[in-house]
Amino acid sequence: MRIEQLDQIIKIHEHGSLSKAANSLFISQPSLSVSVSRLEEELGLKIFERSNTGVLPTEQGEVALELAKNIVGLSEKIKEIMDGRKVLIRNLQMAIPGAFANAIAPDLLLRFHALYPEVNLHIHETPYYEIVERMDKGAYSIGVIPCGQEGKKDLLKQLKDVEIECEIISGGQAKLLLFLSSKNPLADRERISFSDIKSMKMISYKTNYIQTSRNLGYPFNKPIVVEDIELLKKLIGADFGFSIFPEILSFNDLYMSSGMIKAIPMPELSEQWDIFILYYPNESLSSIERELLALVKELIQDNLISQIE
Repeated sequence: MRIEQLDQIIKIHEHGSLSKAANSLFISQPSLSVSVSRLEEELGLKIFERSNTGVLPTEQGEVALELAKNIVGLSEKIKEIMDGRKVLIRNLQMAIPGAFANAIAPDLLLRFHALYPEVNLHIHETPYYEIVERMDKGAYSIGVIPCGQEGKKDLLKQLKDVEIECEIISGGQAKLLLFLSSKNPLADRERISFSDIKSMKMISYKTNYIQTSRNLGYPFNKPIVVEDIELLKKLIGADFGFSIFPEILSFNDLYMSSGMIKAIPMPELSEQWDIFILYYPNESLSSIERELLALVKELIQDNLISQIE
């Protein structure tokens, strides 16, 4: 395995096309195809699948790409240390749950870029239950996880086992809201109970419906499962069904401000929760990563906690 092979698969993913990636790398498409095939053979997995819309990563390929970005970033860091340059990092990876994206990602990107215009910050929307595992594999420098009191002890043990540190910010009493289309007859209600939605179709972000089913004590029958928060909102806005999310999903959201989606409280669903900010031990963090960590803490406090309180 060579660093240039990892850079090649990153370029293919960015362009969604072998030919465009080959042009950007100044190599022929057959040469690129052979290089990727050899890497796949060495790793024992298929990284990409061809489709009508271009080249798409497989499930294993997505994990490989995240690790490749981290390795290429570390390689650049080593080269720059040897060159004596001031900027030691050009790519940083962090993960947040999809529900947090609108609340903190725009401000975080703007403020971080103002401080470090030469550093690329990649914010990945990742289910909270995958973040610790992926950080342990080196995919992210920083992760953000919401956690209720029931799961707090297990999460702390998991972090201790993989030697990831955390800072805990109290989130207070979290409201879980029902998100549904403004076209739905229930949209004018001030409150909705579980009995009102039993006959409706649930739209779930990945496997979130499993935890929601546990909270309600009711198994949802064949929910619509999507892999993308934006698609989930489009389906809700078109009245394909409902979804249940923390209140933070409604913050700074265009679907909410335009009136396409309504968020209505459900008395049955609320819990005390905290926000865990995950990072590697301080001695292994660069100065830029520490600055990013400080920004994340500040924005969670200002953009999330203050609005909930």
